[in-house]
Amino acid sequence: MKLNDSVLRLKPVLQGKFASRLISVMLILTLVLSITGCSGQNNAGSAKDAAPAAGQTGTGGESQTDSDTTASADGLTGKGSGAGEQTIDKEAAFLDEPASKRTIHIGYDGGLCQAAIPIAHHKGFFEAEGLKTELTRTGGTHDNVRDALAAGKIDTTAGMIAGWLKPITNGIDLKFTVGLHTGCASAFVLADSPIRSFADAKGKTVAINGGIGGVYHNIGYRFIAHDGFAPEDFIWRDFPADQTLLILQKGEADVAVFSDQLAEKWVQDGTLRRIRSLHEDEDFRNESCCVLGISGSFIAENPVASEKISRAIYKASLWIGESDANKEEAVQILLDNDYISGTKEYALQLMKLFRWGLPNELTEATLDLSITDYQRLGVISDSIDPAELKAQIWVPLDIE
Repeated sequence: MKLNDSVLRLKPVLQGKFASRLISVMLILTLVLSITGCSGQNNAGSAKDAAPAAGQTGTGGESQTDSDTTASADGLTGKGSGAGEQTIDKEAAFLDEPASKRTIHIGYDGGLCQAAIPIAHHKGFFEAEGLKTELTRTGGTHDNVRDALAAGKIDTTAGMIAGWLKPITNGIDLKFTVGLHTGCASAFVLADSPIRSFADAKGKTVAINGGIGGVYHNIGYRFIAHDGFAPEDFIWRDFPADQTLLILQKGEADVAVFSDQLAEKWVQDGTLRRIRSLHEDEDFRNESCCVLGISGSFIAENPVASEKISRAIYKASLWIGESDANKEEAVQILLDNDYISGTKEYALQLMKLFRWGLPNELTEATLDLSITDYQRLGVISDSIDPAELKAQIWVPLDIE
């Protein structure tokens, strides 16, 4: 007989104040017993649901992964209840990944633009993430990097958005995960040139290096597009980078778009003058220029390791940007390991031109703008859906 039935049977018999109190007490006992029973069932269900470990199979044959490594394309969208739980879950997942058991090969061919990579390596940022890394030279060109990625010689490297977008639409399997710093290229003229802007250079020759369709050609396209011009308004000629100054001085080109790392010394001595700049001009100064690219197959097999690599490089970039003292130390590391040449003073001046340590939101916004510009300019086919292209190449990870 249920307790509720007892209450109902007593109700006609008992009268008055005492009866009312007795009935109230019995009703309260019924409620308490009911709640206790539900709680026990819920706790049993929670224990049952939590039983399978990360990646194991639970009831019904469905994969039960930990709460921090599911629910997204990269497998890393966290749903844990706290930071401690998230760290433990991801560390367990990392130890199951192939990359946790081998050396990770990171493409780096020297230079300041990708300085966060060697700094992360030499200052222990990779080590702090539990990674074993090696810096691997590829030859420097996009073709070299493409071949190194395809052959598995490297797992990840860094490059400029302006140079990577087109090759990715042509089949290179590369994912962007974090921005390294703001722009490092400009459009230059001789200091005594009458040209003050691209409006003055319409119909004239613009020198680029790296080939038609390469990094500096594409950057030049964005410069002129933002100034209201089309590619056919100018003559574009490809020259070796180290001959750029001579080309301008001989009058074979009127404007040159190339690296600040190469040109800054001529700006400082009064030989060249900027008319457009990725790091000075308002419409480009808050854009990400260089990004980390990780092989699509690597990130699919090693989502947590990919996050660790990205976070280490992001933190190394932040460290560089924190102070002039850090920049000076970074430059010394680069010089000591023959990653760059020249004087410490000049390298430090270059370091100060750029903003280091970029949030994901800034890099994502840069991708949106770049895709739009390059489709309008014909660099990327306008038949490609911009949102689909960004989803294909942009995999923002937890870098904080």
